Amino acid sequence: MWCSLSGRSPVTSDDLRDAASLVAGSIRRLDPDLWENLAYGLVWTRSHTVAHIADVLDFYSGDLASQVQENPGSVGLHYRDGSLEAAVGQIQFSAGVLALVAEATSEGARAYHPSGMVDAEGSFGMGCVETLLHGYDTVTGTEAELDPDDELCKWILGRLFRWAPQDTPRWLTLLWATGRGELADQEFLREIWRWHVDLLSEWEVNILRAQ
Repeated sequence: MWCSLSGRSPVTSDDLRDAASLVAGSIRRLDPDLWENLAYGLVWTRSHTVAHIADVLDFYSGDLASQVQENPGSVGLHYRDGSLEAAVGQIQFSAGVLALVAEATSEGARAYHPSGMVDAEGSFGMGCVETLLHGYDTVTGTEAELDPDDELCKWILGRLFRWAPQDTPRWLTLLWATGRGELADQEFLREIWRWHVDLLSEWEVNILRAQ
């Protein structure tokens, strides 16, 4: 399933900052006694999962700032063993840095990602996905809640998951698109989910050629 790019609202730096603030507020409501328990559906602890959010945002910032054209070989966590409050603060800090870097990136600039060559808006979208979905992993099964705005999810789906159904609740669809939930009449994706980080114009051209 796909739809034309016309009328699509882009993912912006404000969306990334809003996603980070939303997730930070949700994690702050988490019982600290659960901090070192496993995150929902993962083999990582909650503290490790939150550290991963900040890490990947920093990797996106560095790659986009340097416009790397091949795998830079960065691996592993550099945020470790922080308190809940410190880790949450790092998410917001790292999201802010990525927002500034992407805002300052010249039009047409792209950087390496294992899934493709990503532009500034793609970086905003990927940052939102990493933040929201690993935030979901962190708080699911607890009394803390995470309920992103459907409009934000719609914009993310429009940039990274063009094939997602258009007529289903947007947050539930984003959970489905990232292998975290089921959706009526759709295959449960689990680990086989994917996203389109290359320019959307390239994706649409490929679709038209295939018709």
